[in-house]
Amino acid sequence: MLHSMTFPDANNMHDRLCWQMMKGQYGRDYDWVGGPEVGISNLTLGVESFAYEHNFAWDFQAKTRWAIMVRQYIDPLALDDTLDRIGKYMGKRRGITTLRMSPDTVSLPDEDEDQAGEQLQTNLVQHRVIGRRMSRRWGSCMLSLTYRNVPRPTVTLNSRTSYFGMLAMMDVTVANVFARMCGEQSGYDVGEMQFVWQLNLAQWHGFRSLAWALTDENARAKLEAYVDRRDHIDNATQAGLWRSVTGYRRLVRLDREGVKYGDEKFASAARMRKRYHVEILGRKYAARFAGGTLNPSWGKPFEPLPDLWSQDLTFSPIGR
Repeated sequence: MLHSMTFPDANNMHDRLCWQMMKGQYGRDYDWVGGPEVGISNLTLGVESFAYEHNFAWDFQAKTRWAIMVRQYIDPLALDDTLDRIGKYMGKRRGITTLRMSPDTVSLPDEDEDQAGEQLQTNLVQHRVIGRRMSRRWGSCMLSLTYRNVPRPTVTLNSRTSYFGMLAMMDVTVANVFARMCGEQSGYDVGEMQFVWQLNLAQWHGFRSLAWALTDENARAKLEAYVDRRDHIDNATQAGLWRSVTGYRRLVRLDREGVKYGDEKFASAARMRKRYHVEILGRKYAARFAGGTLNPSWGKPFEPLPDLWSQDLTFSPIGR
């Protein structure tokens, strides 16, 4: 099954997809259900203008996350080479420049560069083992980026998967920074560019995606409406909502029981709870749960995140 949608801008795209997977219906609004997740497979997303403003503090993301992502995915020397080729060979003519994860094994003759563009190799993000679990078992999430001028300036991101409500907009902003740099070479502004996202699987995680649900007033109201009556949700047809309420119930239960941050067992769960407290409920509320002896280093409440706007982000973590 194929899914294709078009949106006016990137924020509208992200919010619509979050809502669709969180409160939609299985078989109509999404077609895949995993353990803690739901998703939409074989998805093509179109954005009419690639100009937008997104604050990553809304996603509970700090600037360090951006720096890590840029260093993982972007090869600075290959980036320089590709941008140079856009300026030399593309201009406002036809051609497609490609930033991709696998190395170029077949070089094209110089006279074909205007037709086919140049391949840009980026870093292959490796899996890593943490305890008994493997992170990124299936490899990199972002696979390639392309830029073209004809018939309209377009940046296309090809991805294996992405978590909406968590990191999806950071993936989009990697593409946006690339678009800005391409525009400097071709003479186009990102507002004139369209964005296409070819996505094998868009995912909504019942716990990790809560940042969006907790900062969106309507979504949070939906969670609160069901937090004490999850049995009113049909897990078969409303799997996204069931999983989201399950994740939110955990936060509420720990708060009601007065569990300290340092007495939680899982670091990722403790981070979500601490961020929810300080960003949504405030410092005074967060201070009530300071301390704990099981993992005492987790016991200190977080400080609120500063604003981190997408338009202020660059590839400076790799010196570009």
